[in-house]
Amino acid sequence: MSLLLVVQPESGQADDLLESLRAHISGDVVVAESLEDALGAIDRDIPDVILLPSLIPGAAEDYLVTYLSAIPGTRHVQILGIPCLERSHNTVQRGARLLLRWRQWQRTHVSRTQGCEPALFSQDVATYLAGARTLKEEIQLYSARAAVSGRPERRSEPRFANCEVPWISFVRFGVDRAALINVSSRGALLRTHTRPEHHLLRRSDSNGRERPRLTLELEPHRQVHVIGRVIRCVPLKTDVETQYEVAFSFDDSVRLHPPAAAALVPRLEPLR
Repeated sequence: MSLLLVVQPESGQADDLLESLRAHISGDVVVAESLEDALGAIDRDIPDVILLPSLIPGAAEDYLVTYLSAIPGTRHVQILGIPCLERSHNTVQRGARLLLRWRQWQRTHVSRTQGCEPALFSQDVATYLAGARTLKEEIQLYSARAAVSGRPERRSEPRFANCEVPWISFVRFGVDRAALINVSSRGALLRTHTRPEHHLLRRSDSNGRERPRLTLELEPHRQVHVIGRVIRCVPLKTDVETQYEVAFSFDDSVRLHPPAAAALVPRLEPLR
């Protein structure tokens, strides 16, 4: 069944839209009043279509789009701008944004509709939901064929589990501590209790701030800072909280060399 995520802080507009949406679509509808609520809804279940208010701040929209593109299985998701819904025949401009295949986010077109009543817009949403389902099926079919073809593993560097690199005693990602799952000379796989902040997900920072970096503490008061970017973020749902598995790819200039398998530092057993 399709899942529709509606981000709408204005209760009046949200009520009119929801009434019409539920009359025209058969999928589940989730309403979020804020960006944080929307990100939390995405953590729980990936939607097929996301509706965003036309006056959403650009930074908030960019964060949602960037975060969504880092989550596997979101290439079919489509994003639409919510027009000002009126029960009249005034000309209303609405922006439509699509999440294209292979994670190529971009604004594709701005269309105009005559008399954009809730029912008219709901019919458009139903069309996009159907398109998202078709695209999702195509992507799944392509992925299944690629798996059967037996492509060689792209990973060329050996990975070491956290227990094999005891010389890394502490990992900091952003402002929070993270658990190291494994590491190679090309990147690290982490687990954190907090969703990555916007600047950690971006490939570059136009505001001149530092690039995303990971801090590895080798011993007390001796730290190594490696720069790179987040290439994947997977929300992991538990009974208590949501954790995040983050793949952090090191920049080409980083020269981090884990020990060879034959020269691993032995893991110390706790004293009994």
